[in-house]
Amino acid sequence: MGLPADQLFIGVDGGGTSCRARIRDAGGRLLGEGRGGPANARLGDAAFAEILKTCRLALAAAGLGDADFGHIHAGFGLAGTAQAEDRAFILGQRHPFASLALDTDAYAAWLGAFGGKDGAILIVGTGSCGLAVVGGKRFNVGGWGADISDEGSGMAIGRATIRRALWALEGMAKHTSLADAVLAEFDRSPEKIVPWAAAAKPADYARFAPIVLDFASRADPLATSILREAGDDLGRMIMRLVAIGAAKVALVGGLAAPIVPFLPDAVRPHLIQPEADAVDGAILLARQTVFGEARAG
Repeated sequence: MGLPADQLFIGVDGGGTSCRARIRDAGGRLLGEGRGGPANARLGDAAFAEILKTCRLALAAAGLGDADFGHIHAGFGLAGTAQAEDRAFILGQRHPFASLALDTDAYAAWLGAFGGKDGAILIVGTGSCGLAVVGGKRFNVGGWGADISDEGSGMAIGRATIRRALWALEGMAKHTSLADAVLAEFDRSPEKIVPWAAAAKPADYARFAPIVLDFASRADPLATSILREAGDDLGRMIMRLVAIGAAKVALVGGLAAPIVPFLPDAVRPHLIQPEADAVDGAILLARQTVFGEARAG
């Protein structure tokens, strides 16, 4: 297209289940979008390959090709980059962009939600992560990965559902339609669940979350109980974000809207709708880098 290098920006929001990319020009005009698979940085080479694939889809939608990569400044907001080692891995990859700015998916979500103003976000997707920025300083709440964190997330909901279904199978909990449906996926065999769980990634657990939501809409007591517990976990994170000094919290992520009915009543007055999404936040991250604007520390 022959555009100057400072006139095109691509934002990437990468999580444990999906990756989204969006291209805008310097005036904010949308040029193209793409969507791909898991892009949590902790997935390593597979994540970076998925990011580039998704970016190419966005370029194609904009009528651009690989030759235009060098005219595009990129901002990546990626899950799994809270740790220095994982950030270094992404930044150490060869990339085709004019420049590359990297931060966490939570930071990109905050930038999109508040446009750089004080506030907090809570991501509720495959994983969960809270971030508050108050007075130019950032505060993390959760987001330390599936092994020790991610409370209230799709992963946590799915894992709890399989665990409770096993309880029901062994007579330690009441059978419900949800338990039966989950057990049927494994031929009602713990011997099949064990190797599946040993190899499962967070996204594998998270795929059960929509099933739980569906059964909750039919008043299944197991589904309702699991979602209430997830809501309590998320409510605790929201109240911590508020206590830090963020008067308002924006819920973002694929499970943000459906989990609201299961949140404690006390947290709902603190919730707001985000101004924009994490992909536009990642574009703002790229613009900050190009124009030399400071980030929250």
